[in-house]
Amino acid sequence: MKRSEPRRSQLLLALWAASVFGLSALTGLRGLSLATLLALLLLRRGALRAARRVLRSVVPVTAFLSLASAGWLRLVTGRWPDAEPFVALALRAALIAFVTFSALARIELFRALAPFPTASRLLVLTLAQVHALRLLATDSLLGLRSRMLRRPGPVDVVRGAGGITGALLALSMKNARDVSDAMRSRGF
Repeated sequence: MKRSEPRRSQLLLALWAASVFGLSALTGLRGLSLATLLALLLLRRGALRAARRVLRSVVPVTAFLSLASAGWLRLVTGRWPDAEPFVALALRAALIAFVTFSALARIELFRALAPFPTASRLLVLTLAQVHALRLLATDSLLGLRSRMLRRPGPVDVVRGAGGITGALLALSMKNARDVSDAMRSRGF
């Protein structure tokens, strides 16, 4: 059973890549709706958790960008654009994110990428960056909470976002330089 596990993860990773490629080609609401129903049917185990992650992370950004684009087109053309392309774009982004979150729950990436050393190294570097940035964001939020007598609200978090954004960018640039130097010294 353990020998087949890397193959299973590799197969699931390949199926994920093919499905994301296929979903990115869908543009009509009808096709996207059918693909959404099919994805919910095929990936029903853990679907609620994946849908919550999509609602928290992807939908707000996509909705904001769609509304901003529609508002810009309203200013430029003097009339509101047709909503269908914006809805299709938001649905496609949400569907791709849902499939990705569902796939990540089923795939062991380190086992799937074991035969590919360069991809494994890239995965390790990416996860290290994510971990470092997550620690910085968590520490900053805890620092904000410790400086306030009350629980920080959304306005307080937004006010503190400028400093943390600068720190995140500085840290990611430093980490990128360190990784680049380390890879260059090893002949990459």
